Amino acid sequence: MLKRAVKHGFRAKYVLVDSWFSSKSFIQTAQKPADQTIHEIYSVKKDKRKYNYKGEFINAKQLLAVLKKEREEKRCHKRNTRYYEVTVGYEEVGKVKLYFCRFPYQKEWKLYLSTDTSLTFLKMLKTYCVRWTIEMFFKEAKQHLKLGTCQSRDFDAQVAHVTTWCILYIFLTYFRRINAYESLGGLFEAIKDDLIEKNLAERLWELFEELLQAVITAIAESGTIDIREFRNSAEYQYLKTLFEDYFLSNQLKQLNNAS
Repeated sequence: MLKRAVKHGFRAKYVLVDSWFSSKSFIQTAQKPADQTIHEIYSVKKDKRKYNYKGEFINAKQLLAVLKKEREEKRCHKRNTRYYEVTVGYEEVGKVKLYFCRFPYQKEWKLYLSTDTSLTFLKMLKTYCVRWTIEMFFKEAKQHLKLGTCQSRDFDAQVAHVTTWCILYIFLTYFRRINAYESLGGLFEAIKDDLIEKNLAERLWELFEELLQAVITAIAESGTIDIREFRNSAEYQYLKTLFEDYFLSNQLKQLNNAS
């Protein structure tokens, strides 16, 4: 799958994998798809696999005990997390970096592995957290769009099934974007200049116009001033244009900068 993605022009810095697929064979397979090195970050089980630490082959639990004795514990204040990080040798894989960390209110130490030995703990954690958005994507697709329910044995039918729900997901995401003023990642970054949609600033301006119209109607009905004549005057149009240009242009500029 990785080789096919790279062959079709997909480029990635990291492959993010949970503990179900963190076997040695998978790491070796993912290291050089189509002759292009891609680093990997794994959530790893503290099982019996051995790591070479200072010439001694020990498993993850033994390594954690050694690091505790050596008092190598560090603290990430930004995440309020205690952690150890160490570069070790992994047979048939090479040098890898292990991260033992314990999150707040948890007793168990989590273990992560990265083939990028220059990666800091905080950078590793931020990168790996991207997987959560991917998990939610597939969860929603399976729950609401029936991903994986195609029972056909034909490969083209399976491809068509996945393609169909991807298109449907994009349509639903676009609908959410224009109605809730929210963006899911960079999905619309490439096409935002081609989309004409009613944003928050325009809707606020419409509310202002409705309020102004209500005031004009109330004054006109009172009989004191013929405010309807003022609404058709050049002075009113000037004020409206001035307010609209100032308010909308600034709001649209801020939205473009934010996007």
